[in-house]
Amino acid sequence: MGYFDEMGLMYQMPVEENAKDDRLIKTNTGGILLKSYGLPMIFWGYLLAFFMVLGFMALGIWGPLVKMTQGDDSINQILAQAVLGLILGLPIAALGFFFYEKHIHKDRTQLTVSHHVFGIRLKKDTYQLRETGSFALEHLLDSPNKASIEKTQGMEAFQNKGFFELFAIDKNNLKHLIDRNSRRGEMRKLKELLSRY
Repeated sequence: MGYFDEMGLMYQMPVEENAKDDRLIKTNTGGILLKSYGLPMIFWGYLLAFFMVLGFMALGIWGPLVKMTQGDDSINQILAQAVLGLILGLPIAALGFFFYEKHIHKDRTQLTVSHHVFGIRLKKDTYQLRETGSFALEHLLDSPNKASIEKTQGMEAFQNKGFFELFAIDKNNLKHLIDRNSRRGEMRKLKELLSRY
């Protein structure tokens, strides 16, 4: 399981066939292409706060950092360049979360899952399914908390209910994680939608 497989809990996929946006596209060959939705608007506020904190930190250390890069000590120069790289790399990495898209393309028994950042495809996996509806939905609860174990009345909101994973089953009967969500209904709808194409 890779890094991109963990992203399903943050990025939602369209699950309704009559979606009125460009997240669900029916292809000419009778297949379907699903594109994940972006992060909710509240996350843009978090990003702005992150940029402000990072900017104040950069302003605070800029003078000493420049002195370190111009000094004679090679260790200080390396450390200063590493910190500069971090200051420049963190905003780009943070923006990458906001311009991430997951594509699921299904055409009969061929399923392709690709991951894009800034419109650039970083990873692509293609599976030949056993049959058109070869999907399995599984519940995963890796660590129940105290509220979940004791089931005390009034503590329902604090229970760790886990999440649901949608797997594709290929022609060799191997399972491949396609998406995950904390809501079972969403995963069931996605499974039914993909099974139709």
